[in-house]
Amino acid sequence: VATASGGGGMLAWAGASLARGVEAMYWHGLHAMPYASYSWRTLRFLGQYVLAPAIRAAISTASCFNHRVSGIEANVKFQDEGGADADADGTGGVLGKKRKDGDGLGRVVARIKALGVDHVYCWHALFGYWGGLHPGEPGVARFGPAMKHPEHTPGVLTVEPSLLHAYLAASGVDGIKVDGQAVVGGLGQGLGGGPALARKLHAALEASVTKHFPSNGLINCMCHSSENILNFSASALARVSDDFYPANDASHTVHIANVAYNSVFMGEIVLPDWDMFHSKNEAGALHAAARAVGGCPVYVSDAPGQHDFDLLRQLVFPSGRVLRAQLPGRPTRDCLFVDVTRDAVSALKVWNKNTRGGVVACFNIQGAHWSRQKGIFVSHAKVPPTVVATVRVEDIEGIMDDFSDSSERCCRLSPDACEDPETDANRGGGTQNDLDTTALFAVAAHRTHGVQLLRPGESVEITLAPKEWEVYTVVPVLNLPEGGVSWSPIALDQMFNGGGAVRAAGLLPAPPAHRKGTSTGEDGDDDDDTGGSLSLDDNRRHLSAARPIGSCGSGIDEGVSMRRGKGRDK
Repeated sequence: VATASGGGGMLAWAGASLARGVEAMYWHGLHAMPYASYSWRTLRFLGQYVLAPAIRAAISTASCFNHRVSGIEANVKFQDEGGADADADGTGGVLGKKRKDGDGLGRVVARIKALGVDHVYCWHALFGYWGGLHPGEPGVARFGPAMKHPEHTPGVLTVEPSLLHAYLAASGVDGIKVDGQAVVGGLGQGLGGGPALARKLHAALEASVTKHFPSNGLINCMCHSSENILNFSASALARVSDDFYPANDASHTVHIANVAYNSVFMGEIVLPDWDMFHSKNEAGALHAAARAVGGCPVYVSDAPGQHDFDLLRQLVFPSGRVLRAQLPGRPTRDCLFVDVTRDAVSALKVWNKNTRGGVVACFNIQGAHWSRQKGIFVSHAKVPPTVVATVRVEDIEGIMDDFSDSSERCCRLSPDACEDPETDANRGGGTQNDLDTTALFAVAAHRTHGVQLLRPGESVEITLAPKEWEVYTVVPVLNLPEGGVSWSPIALDQMFNGGGAVRAAGLLPAPPAHRKGTSTGEDGDDDDDTGGSLSLDDNRRHLSAARPIGSCGSGIDEGVSMRRGKGRDK
């Protein structure tokens, strides 16, 4: 391990600053030149003729987009006897000496899983890598690579996926993320056209995934063109955003807008993947709140040791499970035809459903957008405006139908019946004693902690500063058949989508010993001999808590707060 001296640190800082300056000059200067302008024509002449050799050499060294696959097995980094054989402090092993028992990728995967990671995925482009296969390399000669020159992406080649996937599966890899699919439309000349080629490629890809990654371990990426998505058969998951750019401040709010609005269409075909994010980032909480209501997988690309665990604990249980909402997250109706990034007044609201109730998240993502002229994310406001979000029960599509007066049932049979979300009682089937919702809903805020009671047509407002957010859990308020008490389990506390932990609500007869003279709550009161039943889904266990949650007169604010313990799921 080499340690940089003070002078080396200064050189690294100077080099990084120079690289940032060159990048900014390119994006905001060269890249932003108006098409066909005098400066654009001059630069094109210089680039295509005068400076062409130097530009090609620089791009070949600094960029990966023209690189091609020369072999599908692990390269020299994995073949040395260092790395995976090293001790925990990084010592041990012999660098430069080849392994005798395989190429080492399997050991790396095994080491990762020994640290507690359940599944390991690998990335590759649909055609192997950004530049396809290298036509002159013995390591890929078995595929018979041939050069293809699509108009927009020269030099991309194809690879038989099953051979690559067999090698990865044998190394312990559990799935793949297949990128670069958008190029398929430009490679169909002489092969029946782009759609015909895409049909064959996706059939081969899905057959290979079924064989080598039987849990359907496939994430599709850069795949929004119709020749891709309309040829998905077994594919269940696809990214619906541009890349995540942790260092680009202007990109974060636009990312949230992209995934929400793209999910309106893509959510009818696949499970939308809202992509990774960094928890320890200025916009980390904004991204986390979005993933909580997106109905999407939750994963971060934090560098080792760079984690905001207080934030991650609000998304993921120690067991690794998440409280994923039931549907793809989509904008509420009043957000469909407003510009939530540039009109300076509108907040984005995203709705979703849980097993019981629903969730609405509000975001202030004003101030930045994707510039078609410059081809980059740009901030159009030095100080983005503050906006006001208005939340209504009706923002959650279908919630009034879900919780009509007869939809939630009172369970009088046994505790097990209420704890099992698949029983007739919890599916809305016919058991005894309806719980009357009286069209009253509890609306609980995650970040600001307030709880309000709303009827249809009523609303709650919140003022959001730039990049600020709030997540509201919305559940019906129930009335006991005998009258006098209104109650509702709302959410598992300290979780973004805590309402996703409540699987069902019903009533249980109090145990005989508690029928008279014994409290059913923790405060010692003996006001009612009927216990409330709450079924929580947390780490593959159901927890039942019998307790009245207060009266309508005192308000839901005084009700039970379900809190998680530290170190394990409670």
